[in-house]
Amino acid sequence: MDSKQDLKEEIAMVAYEIYEQRGISSSEVENWFEAERKVLERLLVREPSKTAPKLFPSRKKLGMTKKKKMSGIAV
Repeated sequence: MDSKQDLKEEIAMVAYEIYEQRGISSSEVENWFEAERKVLERLLVREPSKTAPKLFPSRKKLGMTKKKKMSGIAV
């Protein structure tokens, strides 16, 4: 997987395969989520050290370095 577009295309292909298996009465959203799960699992198993940081950015990259309190609950 070189880019987000490649990932999206692979998920779309897998979602279509799921649709073909389940038939016309299947839910597009459920098919898409199932395809996402399958593709991401495959990527994490194949290259966990390279893929995980891209799929799950660190708290620091998201600007979440410190815990914040909201209504007395640590987030």
